[in-house]
Amino acid sequence: MSIKSFLLFIAACNLMNHLYAQTGKGGVLLGGTAGFQVQFTDPESTTNVELSPQLGFFIANNLAIGGALNFNFSKSGDSNASSFGIAPFGRYYFEGEKSSRLFVQAQVGYLSTKFDFFGDDETISGTQIGFGPGVAIFLNDHVAIEGLLAYNILGGDFSTNDLGLRFGVQAYLGAKE
Repeated sequence: MSIKSFLLFIAACNLMNHLYAQTGKGGVLLGGTAGFQVQFTDPESTTNVELSPQLGFFIANNLAIGGALNFNFSKSGDSNASSFGIAPFGRYYFEGEKSSRLFVQAQVGYLSTKFDFFGDDETISGTQIGFGPGVAIFLNDHVAIEGLLAYNILGGDFSTNDLGLRFGVQAYLGAKE
């Protein structure tokens, strides 16, 4: 191997290392999603606020595991509902450009919702399963805006299925370079 080939090899390895630094083993994923929605219907409107912080650790290059908390509040006229959930998750990033990375995420957790309908309180709870594809668009080496298309299944006292598009911001910290 010539010195020129050796230097080219070292440069290529260094470039690959920087491409994986965002999702490299030993890194931390910190961020989450937030949402606000107002639906106008006759005779009253419905307001929904959602917050879901998450923390994950890269246990291997491109593979993160962690946990998310889910908070949700909805109000429509004299009725409201509030939810709390906790869900461990796994996320795998596919090889790609440094500026954007596709990923898939799956989570299984617990969700409890308290309803107050015209003064009558009721609480339901159950298992929540969610999965879907997403994309992380990096603004710089450590911050990304993310979109996730997730299919969620809630089983237990009350079963529902939903498909939703969620957006958030994540910080990618401490990946080994």
